[in-house]
Amino acid sequence: MSVLVAGLAGCTVHPPGEREERDAALQSGKPFEKRIEARQVPPLPQNPTADQLVEYALLTNAELEQHYWEWRSAIEQIPQDGTQSTTLNVAAGTTITNGHTSWGSSTVALSNDPMTDIKWPGKLDAAAKQTLENARAAGQRFIKAKYDLRNKVLSAYYDYALTAELIRLEQSNLQLLKTTATVTEARNRAGSSSQEDVLKAGNEVDMSGNDIANMESQLPGERAAINALLSRPADASLPAPKELPPARPLVYADGELVELAAKQNPELIALADEIRGRSEGIRLAKLQYVPDFNLSAGTDLMGVTQSVLGQATIPIFRYEALNAAIAQAEANLRASEAMRRQAGNDLTVQVVADIAIIRDADRQLDLFEHTILPRAREVVTVGRSAYETGHGSLLDLLDDQRSLIAIEGLIGNLRTTRDKRMVELESITTSDLSIPNRSDLGANANLR
Repeated sequence: MSVLVAGLAGCTVHPPGEREERDAALQSGKPFEKRIEARQVPPLPQNPTADQLVEYALLTNAELEQHYWEWRSAIEQIPQDGTQSTTLNVAAGTTITNGHTSWGSSTVALSNDPMTDIKWPGKLDAAAKQTLENARAAGQRFIKAKYDLRNKVLSAYYDYALTAELIRLEQSNLQLLKTTATVTEARNRAGSSSQEDVLKAGNEVDMSGNDIANMESQLPGERAAINALLSRPADASLPAPKELPPARPLVYADGELVELAAKQNPELIALADEIRGRSEGIRLAKLQYVPDFNLSAGTDLMGVTQSVLGQATIPIFRYEALNAAIAQAEANLRASEAMRRQAGNDLTVQVVADIAIIRDADRQLDLFEHTILPRAREVVTVGRSAYETGHGSLLDLLDDQRSLIAIEGLIGNLRTTRDKRMVELESITTSDLSIPNRSDLGANANLR
């Protein structure tokens, strides 16, 4: 009986899947096992690519590490909820008469702590399984945080690259404007151009220079935003990209993207895990009708007399509260089911919106890059020749150049918008959408 008391008081339920979840967490979180100051993080190259920035962020980002340790914390709750909370009490006593100890009446007793009953094993099983599902949900939210981080890093990088591209375009425009101003001054000295044209040309040069300075002032803030995601000092060196990242094709059909999101989105999977946990919560609430109990066993030191005592804690006066707890658990389950349905609906809307923007951007880019932009460049070339030979006006030439720079800037914005939406889709579907049947993102594969 003493063995039974000790065993019931100290047993722990380990639900199926706990070991696998623990192993998955340890494998995924290897970069975070050491404190940040002790990690061997490879240095960034002098001119890192977008993928290299993502790889670095996956090793250093503090928010991602927070999600990892929250996952680990949820896993460590499983054995706590699956373990009897009671402790083993050991009692010994003897009789002292007129200062003399009577060893024949000495006793030793073992019992559980009467303040904490021994729970029915089924309660521990339900509690441990519920906590396991919550831990799985935490693991899925770690995966979501990983893809969200990739989305943030790449989106910030695309904005940084776009600003640098717009600066380069305006610098090219500034050179053209300076050439035009020089020609205008020469024509004015020759008497074939007015002083008004000289002033207009000078203003255009100064306005272009101001636009460049304004855009250059945005670069430090954009650089700081990327460095923050990489847990680097805000002013750490990070050269602006020399060109926009190359466009990646979207190889999946629209229906396939919606299906991928429904099957692979980590938040939807996490909500499904929590729903299973709520189901275990209902089972646990119903098991509260089952009595808990206390056990004790004792013997005298002479081995003549032994005693065994069992007590049951029957919830006679708690039926109304237990019924309410069951109803509450069922309400929590229904709320989680509704939340997942709505999350699925919202996710579908986001996927459809992203697809529409990507498809429209592709259409516009094809039109602008292959039709409108070549035509606008030809217009500027013809207009400049006409102005330099005295057959065109300065106002027409300046309008042509403004139109060209606006079209080039629009193309850059379209490409950046398309890239950012595609990265968002990849975050939702946890897939590389430029490669068929690719369900990992290269740099992210080492983090589950």
